[in-house]
Amino acid sequence: MSRAYPFFMFTNCQAEEAMTLYASVWGDDMVIEDLLRWDGSIPGGPAGKVQSALITIKGTAFRFMDSEGHPHSLTPSTSVFVECDNEAELRHAHEMLVKGGFELMELGTYPFADLYAWVQDRYGLTWQLSLSGT
Repeated sequence: MSRAYPFFMFTNCQAEEAMTLYASVWGDDMVIEDLLRWDGSIPGGPAGKVQSALITIKGTAFRFMDSEGHPHSLTPSTSVFVECDNEAELRHAHEMLVKGGFELMELGTYPFADLYAWVQDRYGLTWQLSLSGT
């Protein structure tokens, strides 16, 4: 069956570190479905790093990959929007993701959400966190 996934290339080869962080944030709501490592036989494929990973966070699938030698990195214009089940989950995610990163929009109340934050984590991936139904 054909499927479409959001795809994130970590040009600094930190995909596995990022997945470890996300597992600590989302717990059982984050699963590594498949993980393939570069074996060193392909140019640009850093041996031992993530060639392809399929992860799910709260039921949504993502593809991750490590690469080297590209002039670009992740951009904040693409983000993962997560509807959190409760305020405690949102505050935990915010606290974990902003460490080493920064806020694009501070945790707070906005006209479109009772509680919301937009953060860029230390790996460059941006997350929009909002309470479910707001």
